Amino acid sequence: MSMRRKNTKSTAISLLLLLVSLAYWTPRVWGEQAPGAKLLEDRCSGCHAPQKDRKLDAIESQRKTPEGWEMTLDRMIRTHGVKLQPGEGALLVKYLSDRYGLAPSEVEPFQYVLEKRNNTAAQPKIPKVIQGSCVQCHSYARVALERRTPEMWGRMPDTKLALFVNTENVTASSGLLGDFWYTEAKKTVVPYLAKKYPFVSDAWSKWQATPKPDYAGSWKVVGHDPGKGGDYTGQLTLRALGDDRYEGEFTHEFADGSKVSGKTTAIVYTSFEWRGIAQVDDNKKQREIFFANEDGTTLKGRRLITERGDLGMDETLYKNGRGARLLTVTPTAVKVGETQKVKLFGMNFPGNLTAEAVSLGNGVKVQSLNQEGDDTVIAEVAVEKGAKIGPRQAKISGVAGESQLYVYKTIDYIRLSPEQAFARPGGVRAEKIFQQFEVFAYLNGKDGVKGTKDDVKLARVGPVKWDVEEYIRRLNDDDVRFVGVVDQDGLFTPANDGPNPQRHMSEHNVGDVWVEAWYTPEGAKRPMGARAFVLVMPEKFSFSPIE
Repeated sequence: MSMRRKNTKSTAISLLLLLVSLAYWTPRVWGEQAPGAKLLEDRCSGCHAPQKDRKLDAIESQRKTPEGWEMTLDRMIRTHGVKLQPGEGALLVKYLSDRYGLAPSEVEPFQYVLEKRNNTAAQPKIPKVIQGSCVQCHSYARVALERRTPEMWGRMPDTKLALFVNTENVTASSGLLGDFWYTEAKKTVVPYLAKKYPFVSDAWSKWQATPKPDYAGSWKVVGHDPGKGGDYTGQLTLRALGDDRYEGEFTHEFADGSKVSGKTTAIVYTSFEWRGIAQVDDNKKQREIFFANEDGTTLKGRRLITERGDLGMDETLYKNGRGARLLTVTPTAVKVGETQKVKLFGMNFPGNLTAEAVSLGNGVKVQSLNQEGDDTVIAEVAVEKGAKIGPRQAKISGVAGESQLYVYKTIDYIRLSPEQAFARPGGVRAEKIFQQFEVFAYLNGKDGVKGTKDDVKLARVGPVKWDVEEYIRRLNDDDVRFVGVVDQDGLFTPANDGPNPQRHMSEHNVGDVWVEAWYTPEGAKRPMGARAFVLVMPEKFSFSPIE
């Protein structure tokens, strides 16, 4: 890539602005800047020579997600001294993602890593040699979110050794490689990846020929906040700004009746990958990482409360169409012999619905109905004492879609989510990585045994009493005193980064503990308990868009 000569101060400012742009995915107004194709040629052709087909060597022989292209640009800046003007990095990422990106079906199996679902335990069915040569240093998803020509896959071992000269030593200890890393990579890994993740694919060709969806309009929101909020519903209105940029306003209403409103601005990459920044009521920013289905009528992903994704909310957005549709019911479980309120949320409900229009299954009677606009119905329901335990399908007359509602008598046990988690100390030299827990009620399945596959997850429960206890690994284990605390909303906050002079040999505030939850069901004499394992890992100072 060619480089422009500028004074040192100007170059530093330009690089800083570029990195901020890429890190936060803030939509840019590009004005009179050159189109992406010309910019790519101007900035990159000095090192990446055009081939016979006029495509630039290496660059236009691979396909990646927006985050993948961001990492490539960052490497060009760090290791090859590339100089870019403010905003040019964002424009290049957009251009390359749109023309050399991935199709929805190629991204979907590994979407979790882009959504920053840090606790996901990925178990891909891959050969041991792939595990030994690739997954020791980064996730398999990072590999699987790229597509390359056979020649470009063939260059990977040489590139890795050039950039990371210690690769052979790092991988040698795994016992998964039959030969030296470089030899195995050339002999086995490259052919495997070239066949499994080719540059040319039917999915990508089909997606390129598909008309681009328009995301402007009215949307319905169904989400879940593992923190204080729990389940929520809402509305989003989007306006198109051109160049695949959108802005809009949203409101969210949580199960406890609290409401949040905000504004969002976003760019859609590759016609389906939504990357946005939301500004909510309390002036806090949230990152939006959503993925559309192929016809652009659904967006699904995560709303990140923290930059690293350790805290976030699951969210699905449904574009408002012409038909009436039921989207969700909350709560998802009702108790035998009790009267309670159930919220049915959707779109384009008929006006003046009556109690007779809502069906919640045998043994669940709708006593009264309160309709709030064309998307919300609050039903007061009574569950008969003799109602059969099990699932029901919630329906509204004249409305498409069903949502499951479970009838239960007593809960059998509770479980924490997640049950295995990690956190990292920080606050002084590093960032803290938090962990949010929540508690769900469960029923034993037909086998009557706790913890088997047929068990039924009912609903989130509370209030809960939280505590942290020692996970004993050795004599005088004292991690619980130093690694962190959990508040009464289930948020585990790690301690500050060390070293800590109060610990033996001034070790850091790392270790492993149990997070415990105690819940007393209504009418019960004793609380139910559950626990989750938490590994508080060493500090982390470098974070990649794709780990």
